[in-house]
Amino acid sequence: MAPFVVASPARASMSAYEAERAARIEANRARMAELGVVRAKRALETGGVKRRREFLKHTCDSTRAPTRTSRRQRREAPENFTVDDLARARELMEIEYAEETYERRHVEALAKAPERAWTLFVDGYDEKGRRIYDPVNGECCHQCRQKTKGLRTRCAGCEMMRGVYCGDCLWMRQGQNIREAIARGDAWRCPSCLDICNCSFCRTKKGYAPTGAMYRRALAMGYDSVAHYLVLTNQKDEAARDAAKREAEVKAAAYAKAETHAMAPLDTNSPEVKRPHWLEPKVYAAE
Repeated sequence: MAPFVVASPARASMSAYEAERAARIEANRARMAELGVVRAKRALETGGVKRRREFLKHTCDSTRAPTRTSRRQRREAPENFTVDDLARARELMEIEYAEETYERRHVEALAKAPERAWTLFVDGYDEKGRRIYDPVNGECCHQCRQKTKGLRTRCAGCEMMRGVYCGDCLWMRQGQNIREAIARGDAWRCPSCLDICNCSFCRTKKGYAPTGAMYRRALAMGYDSVAHYLVLTNQKDEAARDAAKREAEVKAAAYAKAETHAMAPLDTNSPEVKRPHWLEPKVYAAE
């Protein structure tokens, strides 16, 4: 005959599943108590509280001297740096760039003299000489990365965004007239495909130093564009490099003469005298 068990009111109101679950929980607790798990858990909790109290007492003790790591507090002599030490530190701070060299194929990829000159700061500008920015309908130039209105190139080689140049950048950085480039259609290849692009992205990938805005400097030295200056002055062939330098010196003399004539005093009240476009406020296209 089975032993008589008095069910508690709470147990009596449980379903069969809940009663079985409660019985298993009680059995597990009894098993853990038998193995000493509960006793070990309480010992760890008590010890942890004790250790935390000792740590707080140690760190909050106002009589202890503060821990300092400076040489002055440790009463040590200061470090003495020599000139050689400073030179080595300066070398570590300087950025090292890759050697920039170009082969014959790069020279052949340079643009030839265009049939017509390109007028800067007109295409994509308003009547007051201010550049028109359009974040919706404008196209981003690979060189200047400005989303403006105006003509844009299309490269038949890569057919990518890197083949999109505005007229001013293509003229100043590559010496090409954008209208002639568009007219060539499928025969035109972008400077990136020809491996002569000198934008900051392409030069950084190759490890070359940035050029900055050096169009005027390239013209003053007798080169047609920034690309012509970089490629022709960094050729591997020393004889070809010297020949290009002599030719550039002739162009530089002619450019200096023309620049001197152009810098003659002008009537400031003349409507032809306009402020440079970078000093004008930005103009955004109407939505």
